[in-house]
Amino acid sequence: MFSLLRARSLPSSRLCHSFVNASFSTISHRRFCPSQLDYVEDIEAYKPGGLHPVAIGDIFSNGRYRVLHKLGFGGTSTIWLARDQQAPPSGKLMTLNLMRAEQSAEARDTIAELSISQRLRKILQENHSTVLPHIQNIEDSFLHEGPNGTHLCLVSQLAGPSVRSMFDCPGRVSESRRLRSDLARKVARQVTSAVQLMHSAGYVHGDLTTSNVLFQFSESVKQWSDDQLYSLLGEPETDMIATIDGSPPGSHAPTEIIAPIDNASLSPLQEDITMIDFGQSFSLDNPPEGYMPATTIHYASPEARFESRISLSSDIWALACTVFEIRAGSPLFEPFLGSEVDILRQTVQMLGKLPEPWWNTFEERRMWFEDNGDPKPADVQKHAGVWLPAVKSSIREELRKIGTQDEPAEAYEGPMIEKIGTRLEEDEIELLGDLLEQMLKYCPEDRITIQDVLNHPWFRNYG
Repeated sequence: MFSLLRARSLPSSRLCHSFVNASFSTISHRRFCPSQLDYVEDIEAYKPGGLHPVAIGDIFSNGRYRVLHKLGFGGTSTIWLARDQQAPPSGKLMTLNLMRAEQSAEARDTIAELSISQRLRKILQENHSTVLPHIQNIEDSFLHEGPNGTHLCLVSQLAGPSVRSMFDCPGRVSESRRLRSDLARKVARQVTSAVQLMHSAGYVHGDLTTSNVLFQFSESVKQWSDDQLYSLLGEPETDMIATIDGSPPGSHAPTEIIAPIDNASLSPLQEDITMIDFGQSFSLDNPPEGYMPATTIHYASPEARFESRISLSSDIWALACTVFEIRAGSPLFEPFLGSEVDILRQTVQMLGKLPEPWWNTFEERRMWFEDNGDPKPADVQKHAGVWLPAVKSSIREELRKIGTQDEPAEAYEGPMIEKIGTRLEEDEIELLGDLLEQMLKYCPEDRITIQDVLNHPWFRNYG
């Protein structure tokens, strides 16, 4: 067993030495050297009140859950692949979410993941159902004492890769890979149904993205042995944690940081999804004081961006972006530059002039747009030094581009992926375009409701 878990350590000391020499003034407030691993949490979060240090093989809840690998992290927790050693016949693979101590200090019934799960289960029980359809169900919760405080731990069913990760393919543009058309509609409907259930219970999700929509594993995967798991995934990849001043990391941090697995390599998958991550969710009956939206920038509604205001209608905007991405395999608003200003440029060139006072607040608009919201002539933008010019577009034009930029596949893509070069038929462009246009109205009160979305003919005969 230990040979399977022997981690591969990377030489972070070399990186730390050059990092300090290059930019000491910018990191003087930091204690740890940056990791060479990709997609890992900020090591500075391992401090009193912060994240709990976890190692492969750690045991939780009086020996019930044993950590096998890392699944990822979020703003308030780290997420681990663990085995429920009490589940017959040989222990079931589960997801173990360890929250920061600061967030765990809240009353347990106010933690969004718990309160939403409990509230929705109650609604479903009234309708003689016990399973949350397409929403992550918290099956167990407990408190764990550690060097950084008391941590709330949430246990849920193991879920598979995100819809977003299904589109990622090294060496190829994302537009070359998308879900099969009927599957895309089915997934979009399941996501919409999950949002509808939340809205009917009075909850705003607050952070709808394709990264928070996961495919479900088949039951056989959840019963895999340790040997089966590690033979496929390999040994956990780790990087030894080092401090900038050379002092020992201490008990507040783990001895090494662990890279998350690529769970897209685990199969078979079911053609059904689970929606996760309710860290930004809240009840309309009891909205949190001082709430600040943290919606991913290319899913954020105008009212969230300009007024820090979130409502059920804000979910409709984010859901429209999610539905487009599910069907297209790429975002409606490209976040490549990581800039809110560039997202606004794309929004205006696609949807037109923002209403006041948002239009005047968008001061950078003058580089690209006339006062009426139309893009300035290309030569005017070029003369002004614009690197990425604004070009008039529309939702339906973006739908017509699907399949036109595909690159040839070198290998079989699998039964869930659409054939390269497949384009949308004009009938679907009209239907999906109509749906998205009604969801992406600038003013929240003008957007259709979640029930209207579900009733739209684009979903007919699917899901």
